[in-house]
Amino acid sequence: MFFIPATRNAIKSSMIEQLEVSPATNQALVTYNNGNQYLYSNIEEDAIFDVMFNNVQSFGKWVNQYCKADDVSCFPIAA
Repeated sequence: MFFIPATRNAIKSSMIEQLEVSPATNQALVTYNNGNQYLYSNIEEDAIFDVMFNNVQSFGKWVNQYCKADDVSCFPIAA
């Protein structure tokens, strides 16, 4: 099950249209402002916790730091 942190978190992003995270699977589904969507897998558990409980200042910075880490897999989602 994916949760949308933005529903509880007023953080806006110039890069991210929507961010959904799944703590059960350590995944994030990221929709960028340009319409591209990606599923990131193997995200650090602490990072998922931080974004769910409002411990981040920028969704874009969070994605860059945790979703684009070396051990994270990225899968494009067809539009």
